[in-house]
Amino acid sequence: MGDLIHIDPEYSRWIQTIKQRYLQSQMKAVVKVNQELLYFYWQLGKDIAEMHVEDRWGKKILKNLSIDLQHDLPDVAGLSETSLGYMKRFYLLYSQIDTIRPQAAGEFDPQAVGEIFSIPWGHQRYIIDKCYSDPQKA
Repeated sequence: MGDLIHIDPEYSRWIQTIKQRYLQSQMKAVVKVNQELLYFYWQLGKDIAEMHVEDRWGKKILKNLSIDLQHDLPDVAGLSETSLGYMKRFYLLYSQIDTIRPQAAGEFDPQAVGEIFSIPWGHQRYIIDKCYSDPQKA
């Protein structure tokens, strides 16, 4: 740490301001990354649900899909069979809410979505567990 921070109070306050701006930007970035991941999970869940993948390729399709995705994306976490099932239920749960449905261009209106895509994935899984007592029914 430099001496100036101890000598000049104005400089010290400026350093604190820079620190706060950086931390706020960092938090905004984390929230944006979370929203993008949740949007990806939503889209994949939608694909799984609307393509009726279990009917089309059999009951082990989520296991096979997980293996294939993990092979093609080896550094990506969160593509387990269990997670894919959660993604499907995530889509099914929230697709029932009119304001969440994508607009004509296929993108979500951030004002309409509200806070749903700001809730971390772990919390979303907890909500899904509370809404689906039997995950096999989804």
